[in-house]
Amino acid sequence: MKLLIRLSILALAAVGAHTLFERLRPRVSGATGSGNVVSETLTPAVREAASTVRDASTQAAHDVADATRQAAGDLAAELEDAVTGSNPSPPASSGPTA
Repeated sequence: MKLLIRLSILALAAVGAHTLFERLRPRVSGATGSGNVVSETLTPAVREAASTVRDASTQAAHDVADATRQAAGDLAAELEDAVTGSNPSPPASSGPTA
């Protein structure tokens, strides 16, 4: 008796799976046809995104280089002013002399 119940449940599951397959099969075949459209539009979009990222990273690298050059120039000017302007003679030693 248990075997008959299990077999009937298995048969109902098979019928349900077949019914779902029949209902969803038109959608699946339609979706596989649109895969070509997606690949045709995806490739140019990826190329355009890569180009945009490449351009942005190049611009960022140039901005960083310019900022570094500016900071180095400012630091050099400040060091030059500090050396020449505020302390023209070397400091006197404050330690004991023998």
